[in-house]
Amino acid sequence: MLPNVVYRIYADGRAPELVRGVDLIGTPLAAFAKITATGDKTDVFNGMCGAESGDVPVSASSPALLVSEVEVQKKAQSQETAPILPAPRSAKK
Repeated sequence: MLPNVVYRIYADGRAPELVRGVDLIGTPLAAFAKITATGDKTDVFNGMCGAESGDVPVSASSPALLVSEVEVQKKAQSQETAPILPAPRSAKK
């Protein structure tokens, strides 16, 4: 499983921190015991799953999940680069 966006969340109230170049590890079924909240809208993922005979099309649907704990590890060598431009700011009225 490849995470799209990962933030480090601090319990002491500090601002969330974007984390780059990580993979999810551990037993996926163990994450189900850590679900603390779910969203109201279900999203669908359509993609490919690697198999010995080649890629197989797959689909999955789920609401957004908030988990209290998940195991991650740094990628051996991240291919991602830092953004060139700063994040856009919301328009002030």
